[in-house]
Amino acid sequence: MDLLKRENQIFDILQKFNDKELEFVVVGGYAVSAFKHRFSVDADVVIKDSSLERFKTLLEKEGFKEAFGKELTGIYSPEFKRYEKDKVFVDLMVNALVSRTTDAAWSFDLLHKNSVKRKIIGIEKEVTASVPIKELLIAFKIHSGRLTDFRDVAALAKDIDLEKVSAFLFRGDIKAININLKKLNTTVHDKNFVDSFKGVFIEKKFDIDFSQVEKISKMKVPEGLRRA
Repeated sequence: MDLLKRENQIFDILQKFNDKELEFVVVGGYAVSAFKHRFSVDADVVIKDSSLERFKTLLEKEGFKEAFGKELTGIYSPEFKRYEKDKVFVDLMVNALVSRTTDAAWSFDLLHKNSVKRKIIGIEKEVTASVPIKELLIAFKIHSGRLTDFRDVAALAKDIDLEKVSAFLFRGDIKAININLKKLNTTVHDKNFVDSFKGVFIEKKFDIDFSQVEKISKMKVPEGLRRA
């Protein structure tokens, strides 16, 4: 199945979640796409454990099969379940989003409270869904710490509240977060960064706020957390 068909299937299943009035928050690549379009090949959604069976029933009805499941550690008793159909992946994060890199966790309730309804626009289709505010997405991306995450940070950085980013960011392994902040700074100053950014984000206007990204990369642990 080509990439466009895979994207269309993801939009179709997200719309079916809406049609059944299921409560979920889209995270990952498609959440970023709600603010600045880029292509992704899987859907990451955070849900409550009380609605897991309804999601499972709908996915199985649409031909998806559970490919992987794991109970995670943490105060929110989170779980991770991956469903697959023809190389299309839907990842369900139950009760919380957990960072594998830093062991940080953000509860479904926190995500839902700090989310907005936005239109996610693909190449051929679109769907409206709850996505985290930009400040929360940036925190997720710094915790993950890959090149693609740093591109997403740059895409999201314009017109954000830095204090909100800090409030969402500093949890879990603080040392790992600081390492990723340094990596972010190094990455966006690389001479090839702009070209790699343009190759991922599908838009004519190029408007990275590098000064804002610089401020993000130099964030420090709040004094109260430093003493804890």
